[in-house]
Amino acid sequence: MSLILKMVLLLAMLTLSMILGLVQGWSINHGHARTEPKCEKLSVSFCRGLRYNLTAMPNFMDHEDQRQAERGLTAFMPLVHYNCSRHLRLFLCAVFVPVCSEHVAMQIPACKSLCLSVRRDCEPALTSLTLPWPHMLDCDRFPDRGNTLCVQPPDETLDDTNSPALPTVQQQWPAMHEQLKTSTRIQQQQHQCPPHFVQIPEVEMIFCAPRCGTDAYYRAEDKRFAERWMTGWAWLCFLSTLFTLLTFWVEPSRFRYPERPIVFLALCYNLLSAAYIIRGAIGAEKISCVNQIDGPSYIPIRDALKSIPCTIWWLVRYYLGLASNTWWAVLCGCWLLSAKNEWSSEALHNIASYLHAAAWIFPIFFTGGSLLSRNVVADELTGLCQISDESALWLEVLPHAMLLLLGCVFGSIAGSALVRVRRAVRCAGRSATKLERLMTRLGIFALLYVLPALGGLVCVLHEASVKPRWRKLALLAALDCRTAQNCAPGPIYQAAGLEITLLRLFLSLVIGVTSGMWVWSSKTCRAWSKLLTAPNKPIRMQKSFQSFKQNGTVA
Repeated sequence: MSLILKMVLLLAMLTLSMILGLVQGWSINHGHARTEPKCEKLSVSFCRGLRYNLTAMPNFMDHEDQRQAERGLTAFMPLVHYNCSRHLRLFLCAVFVPVCSEHVAMQIPACKSLCLSVRRDCEPALTSLTLPWPHMLDCDRFPDRGNTLCVQPPDETLDDTNSPALPTVQQQWPAMHEQLKTSTRIQQQQHQCPPHFVQIPEVEMIFCAPRCGTDAYYRAEDKRFAERWMTGWAWLCFLSTLFTLLTFWVEPSRFRYPERPIVFLALCYNLLSAAYIIRGAIGAEKISCVNQIDGPSYIPIRDALKSIPCTIWWLVRYYLGLASNTWWAVLCGCWLLSAKNEWSSEALHNIASYLHAAAWIFPIFFTGGSLLSRNVVADELTGLCQISDESALWLEVLPHAMLLLLGCVFGSIAGSALVRVRRAVRCAGRSATKLERLMTRLGIFALLYVLPALGGLVCVLHEASVKPRWRKLALLAALDCRTAQNCAPGPIYQAAGLEITLLRLFLSLVIGVTSGMWVWSSKTCRAWSKLLTAPNKPIRMQKSFQSFKQNGTVA
């Protein structure tokens, strides 16, 4: 009986184990069929917090996984950084990591109305920068909300008062910054630069640089006009300053202190204009291009030291620009000492060595510091090496503005002192005509220097604020052109900021032209006439000597 009981118990245990195995196998197979990976957890940090946390791949851009989608989103970060629409972030996420729901057997695309809303907000900003709306975001690709389920603008789907506010781009940007760096490095490895750009793997955030010999950001006619404009004004500045220097050579005693610094101011602009002329003679590519892995490109930021011509040209221009502004401050300081403290010309001449040391040595420190920072980049439009837009405020505008302001303060105090002297002279019953003429010349010369210098600094600030954003959006347009049909690579629009750049070049050279105003007088004409008629004097003396030998009288 016990044996039969044991056999029954064993049979029951085997049967129960078989039933449990079948149930477990059915539940596993059934559960696997129900959890087939259609929806997956959203892992793209840029799209977190947008009222959905599930997505599905491939997306509407044919990316196979979220990592590829995140790399694709990186190309649109300049447009996101522009912050032109409050729905832009939702729209891009609905395209690159579409909404997925377990209750809907499909991916939920963005509605056409959402696309049109974003395009209506962002297209004016792109138009102001002369950039087209990206072809890959054509709104005709997206369905109307009446035909199918799609993602609509939040204000059309939910009451804004009852729904949480979307995080702004400014709030999301710090969290995305590190991830964008990683995505950019991955993009660099995949050679995703447009045809007219060259990949720069050494640079961390700027991964595509304009290719030399092509028209990446600017049209060929724009670059030719900029070169002619720059070279023409450089020659005019060179000839004007050369005339000032030759006048000083003809009659050096005329240029005594406190007006002697005008000669050295003209010298700075003479050498600066010569540098521009050399640039026009040898061409842009020999100065501002450097070889990369994918071919020659305009020198990107922090790579200027790889090109010796670029480094030398930039050092000359930057140093001479600071030296000229320093001589402006020295000139105003000399007038201050002469007018207010009644220093004589001889007293100022005695400290001339200190003035030269300050004017020629002080710019060396700023130039050396700027060189160590390596914030020098080549410009495709002008072919010149210059301070990068990101560092223009500290390395370009700030030192020049300080020297310009210092000279203006000195000049204002000197002018007020001359006004008091003029009042005292007239009260004494003497003529102040010469003093008034001198004050008029000083006032005109100061205005002709300060206004162009100040305008040039304003142009630099404007370019530093507009050009980086414009270049990123132009690169986005070039990337978009690769996916569009019948799209010719290269700029097909008028370059943004072209007029400002031309104005800045004009203002940087016109100061040298107007600095010769100081020698535009009758004294200069008399000095040159004496020089030109001097060779006739030996001939007349020789004729008189021959007449004395023959006739015994002087002819």
